[in-house]
Amino acid sequence: MMMMSSDMIPPGYRFRPTDQQLINHYLLRKAIGLPIPWSILEKDLYGERANPWDVFSDVNDSAWEIVKDVNRVIYVFTKLSKVNAEKTRIARRAGCGTWDGQTTRKNIYNESKELIGFMKMFSFKVTKEGGSEDRDDHWIMHEYSLAGVCLQYELKYKEYVICKITRTCKANYFFFFFFFNHLQT
Repeated sequence: MMMMSSDMIPPGYRFRPTDQQLINHYLLRKAIGLPIPWSILEKDLYGERANPWDVFSDVNDSAWEIVKDVNRVIYVFTKLSKVNAEKTRIARRAGCGTWDGQTTRKNIYNESKELIGFMKMFSFKVTKEGGSEDRDDHWIMHEYSLAGVCLQYELKYKEYVICKITRTCKANYFFFFFFFNHLQT
C-alpha cells in the first residue's frame, strides 16, 4: 500500500476520519504491524516530561488542522503504560498534570454491529505547581483502543492507542462555549 505524502494532498482536504476508520484503518493496522494509509505521528503522551505543549513543541503548524480558528487537531499513536503489576490500571500522568477522564468509554461498532473498539475523552488537568497557569491553551484528547473482534487478530503491538488531540485557545474556547450555550437558551 502506498503512503501518501503531504505534496499529494489536494487543496482543501481535511483529515477527518470516523471513529470506525480510526480503529479499522489505522489502529488495527498499526497493532498488526501492517502499513497504514496515512502517516500519523508517534508521541509519548505520558511520563515525567510529557506536558502536552512540550510533547508537541516540535510539530510544525502545518501538521495541525485548523478548525474554525478555535481548535487545532492532530492525530498520534502512543503507547499505554500500566501503573500496577496486574496491568489493569493505565498511567495517565503527564509532566505537571494528568489526563483526566471526562466521559465513560463509548463503544465503537463496525457495519456488522460487531464491537471493534472504545473511545474515551480526557482533558489535561494541571496538578503540580509551576504548571500551565501562564498558558493560554486547553488540551482535550479522544483516545481510541481496540476491543471485540479486533482482538481476534494476532497483535504485535497491543499497547498502542490512537489519540485525537485538540488544542484550544482558552479565550476562544470560553467565548465559543458561552456563545454556543447562549444560542441554545
